[in-house]
Amino acid sequence: MKNVMVIIDETNSSYDLLIWALENQKDTVDSSKVVIFATQPQNSFSPPTVLSSSVGFAQIFYPFSPNSELIRLAQEKNMKIALGILEKAKKICLNHGIKAETFTDVGDPKDLIRKIIQEQNIHLIVTSDQQTQNLKK
Repeated sequence: MKNVMVIIDETNSSYDLLIWALENQKDTVDSSKVVIFATQPQNSFSPPTVLSSSVGFAQIFYPFSPNSELIRLAQEKNMKIALGILEKAKKICLNHGIKAETFTDVGDPKDLIRKIIQEQNIHLIVTSDQQTQNLKK
């Protein structure tokens, strides 16, 4: 049994790619374990951060340092978004008769993808190139 990983994000082209893989690689997908992965962005707050507001022609700047509560709220929001993306992808798979496993994690996508490839023994990766919308294997 081969393991197939589809990497998706919030764009419609990711869902189109998933549907394409399920329909056009049906023989491979039907005989494989399907893993769907969505990354969560890293929060890159670089203190001190500056907020600005305009009052007439003057601008006022407010330096602030993000506290742990702000960072936690951002992480929770990112997790909810990633889980929503994966839930939609899982429903698409079920509509095509495929039961898929889903994964999400925080960090550099390249590092996370390498880690999952090794841990899940992935044989085929389906992802899109955002600039050219080409399929990569």
